[in-house]
Parts: sequence; C-alpha cells; structure tokens
Amino acid sequence: MTNSQLFYNDHKVLQRALTAVALLLALTMATPAWAFEVFLNGVKVTNLRNADLSNCAVKFDGDGNIKIISPGYIVTTDKDGNPHVSGSSDLTSSPSAALKSRFVLTYAPNTKVNFAFELFINDKLFKKIGLDQGPFTVELTQALHSGSNSIRVIAKPGDALPGGGENDIAELRILKGTETADGTFIAKKPPIWEMVRSAIDRAPVDRTYSVVAD
Repeated sequence: MTNSQLFYNDHKVLQRALTAVALLLALTMATPAWAFEVFLNGVKVTNLRNADLSNCAVKFDGDGNIKIISPGYIVTTDKDGNPHVSGSSDLTSSPSAALKSRFVLTYAPNTKVNFAFELFINDKLFKKIGLDQGPFTVELTQALHSGSNSIRVIAKPGDALPGGGENDIAELRILKGTETADGTFIAKKPPIWEMVRSAIDRAPVDRTYSVVAD
C-alpha cells in the first residue's frame, strides 16, 4: 500500500469519526435532559424562577410531570409568557375532596372601557384589576371548594374615554372545564359566571354572586 493510499484511508477514518462525534453532539443538544412539565394548581410553571413555595402537596403523574397543589398561590404570566407566583399557601384549610373540574378566571379588556375591578372569592381578595390591565387567564380552582362559593365583584369606573359606545365592552368571566393529560385546560361553554361593563356604564358596582363548583 502506498503512502498516498494510507493517507487517504486515515483521512476517511478520521472524517467518519468526526461525523459521528458531530451527530452525537447534535442529538445531545437537541434532546433535553428531561421532558417533564411542572404545574402549580393546574397551571404550567415549568419556567418559574426565584420562587419559594411552602406547605404544598406534590404528585408525579404517569408521564413524570410534577403537579403541585397548594390553594392560596396564584399564577400569572407576564407579556413574555413567563410565570410568576403570588399569594401564600392555604393548604390546611382546603377541602379534603378535590374538585373534579377546573375553573379559570379570564379578563378581556377594551381600550374604550375604563373600569377597575376587585374580585373576592369566599370573602378573600383574589384579584385586583387596574384600569390599564391587559387580558389574562388565571387558575381559580385553588380558591374554590365543592358546593356553593361566594363571588363578590367591586367595579369602579375611571374617566370616560372618547369614542366608546354600548357595544364596546370589557368582560370578566369564570370558565369551567377539564384538563387533558398534558395539563391543557379545555373550557366548556357557556361561562358559569360573567360580568360585562360597556363604555357607557358609569355607575360603580358592588355585587355578590353564588357559583357552584364540583
């Protein structure tokens, strides 16, 4: 075998080895070290950072997902989709029987409707909604118990905005639904509760409702 043939063969072996290493690195980098998700009170918080949670019940499902239950904690997401946790654990006062359904609170604002809201669930402040609040969906299940729940809403108008009419509305709703295997919330229609304010509504509102959870 000539020197040129030896060089050619060595070069091919080296090229195959480098290709194999590159493929292994690509697979390693493309596949995460874990594939589970983390949920807090039914809301995905896998990307949660710098949060301390106490007095929680933790469950690992069949797919390795971690499900943390602790009524009192509220999960919201910022404009970039990052989760944030507020509130404190109220696990010791939670009902012994878990609800079969999931419940979420949604808010659909309108740029021509200027209202602020305070929402109380079973006599506890659950959410303040400012005049400049954007749309959101937050988990409500952890604040409810089986049977009748008290929902009190205080709505206060801000300054009237120009150009608004009766058809310009802001909607605050409670949706009931179920959870898929990956934790996705599937809402059932219609909403089990809603408050609608239009641009021409100027009177403050303080009302209490009863919502049944199961």
